[in-house]
Amino acid sequence: MQILRSSLRDTIYRTYQEHGVRGFYVGWTPAILRQLTYTTTRLGVYNTLYDLISSYVGRLNYPTMVTIGMFSGICGALVGTPADLIYVRMVGDAQLPPEKRRNYRHVFHGLSDIWKTEGVQGLWRGALPTMTRAMIVNGAQLGTYSRVKIMWKDTGLFEEGILLSFCSAMISGFVMSVLSVPVDVAKTRIQTWTLPSKPPGIIAAIATIARTEGVTSMWRGFLPYYSRAAPNALYQMA
Repeated sequence: MQILRSSLRDTIYRTYQEHGVRGFYVGWTPAILRQLTYTTTRLGVYNTLYDLISSYVGRLNYPTMVTIGMFSGICGALVGTPADLIYVRMVGDAQLPPEKRRNYRHVFHGLSDIWKTEGVQGLWRGALPTMTRAMIVNGAQLGTYSRVKIMWKDTGLFEEGILLSFCSAMISGFVMSVLSVPVDVAKTRIQTWTLPSKPPGIIAAIATIARTEGVTSMWRGFLPYYSRAAPNALYQMA
C-alpha cells in the first residue's frame, strides 16, 4: 500500500513546480460529473425524505435527521461512484511512476477505458468504501447542519439568513470531517491500488494504515479536507 507523506504547503508547492497552474485542476471533468450525479442525488433524496417525514410526524429529532442523511449518502454514492473513481485515479496519477499511470485525458476517456479493461463492474470498484464514506459524511453533515440550524433559531441567537447558514455549515463540516477522513483515506488507497493482489476491504485498509503508519495518520490531510468540506456544505445547503 503506497504511503504518501506531505503537508498541504508541500503539496501546493510541488504541484505548481511540476505541473504549473494546470496541475491544480487535474480531474476537473470527473469532479463536475460527480457533482451532477452524487450531489444532486443525495440532496434530492435528503430534502424529499425530510419534507415527507416532517409532514407526518412534525419536527424531526437529531437521530432521524442523521439516519435520513446516511441513507441519502448511500444513494448518492451508488450513482456517483464511477465519476469518483476516475477523479481519484486522475489525481493519484501524479504520485505514481510513469509506467503505472492510467493517463485518463478526461472523464469520458476514463469511463471508456475502465469499461474495456475492467468490465462494467469495474466502474463501481471501491463502491462499498465509497458508500460507507458517503453514509458517514452525509449523516454527519446533513443531519448536523439541520439540527444546529434549528437549535440556533430556537435560541434566538440567529435569524434565517447567510450568517446562520455559514455557522451551521462550519460546525457540520467539522463534525463530518472528523468522522469521515479515516474512511476517505482508506477509500483512496483502495481505488488507487496498483499491486497485482486484490485490494483490501475498507476495514482491513483502515486497520493496516493505523497499524503501520500510526492512528493519527488516519486524519492526514484533515486541514485541506475541512477547508473544502465546510464551504461546500454552505454552498450546497444554503
